[in-house]
Amino acid sequence: MAAEPVKLTFDTYSGYFVSNKFEPDAAASFVVVNDQKEFDAVFAPAFVMRDKSHRLPKDSFKSTTVLAAVKRGNAFVEYKIEGVTEAKGVVELRYSTTSIRHNSTTFACPLIVSIPKQKYATIRFIEDGKVVEKLEIDPATGTHGKDASLKTTTK
Repeated sequence: MAAEPVKLTFDTYSGYFVSNKFEPDAAASFVVVNDQKEFDAVFAPAFVMRDKSHRLPKDSFKSTTVLAAVKRGNAFVEYKIEGVTEAKGVVELRYSTTSIRHNSTTFACPLIVSIPKQKYATIRFIEDGKVVEKLEIDPATGTHGKDASLKTTTK
């Protein structure tokens, strides 16, 4: 009998740019982050005047895991979270996207979401109703292992 998905609490964050050293040639990247050092290798705060961005609180990695998707190209992408669920260690992050094309500018648009820290086996990124990425988490370390947490793929 299949387990019913349980809704996970989540929060989204803004005001970050994507490091130009993090998979710069990939059209899309997906990552699971478990500590501040890993997060800082991928994202940095983008400060502008009158900035009211919602950023990760200090020490948030004690109780949360961050899931992130990055879209790159000649379109500014906005994300809308539809929900985050978990069943038998499989997390599904569902979101929709809208994009505005800009032929003369390139963007790296991140979706940054935190969920409660637990041992997860798989993270599925479901964009506009379609699974666009599936990250397998190392069962020996859960979401806490270095190898599993920085597993990234390119599309």
